[in-house]
Amino acid sequence: MDKLRSREGIVAIFLAVIHFILWYYFAYIKYAGVDVKDYKYILGLPEWFFYSSVVVSIFIIIMVIIFTNFLFNKDIEKENNNEI
Repeated sequence: MDKLRSREGIVAIFLAVIHFILWYYFAYIKYAGVDVKDYKYILGLPEWFFYSSVVVSIFIIIMVIIFTNFLFNKDIEKENNNEI
């Protein structure tokens, strides 16, 4: 149980760091030199905001699903079998 919790914590911190890095890159680095008048828009949102908030959030949600299915599914099944 403690081993599973520590792995969950490590994966959660890893995903949070990846989320912050991607968000910061799209919000502050990639579009830093673009003037406001030159902004391009996607679905009514500035391109930098769309990528930093919408796309990165969807990517992180998909990564959470992948990590939980592939890394923790076996451990959770073992834990449930031990409790029965």
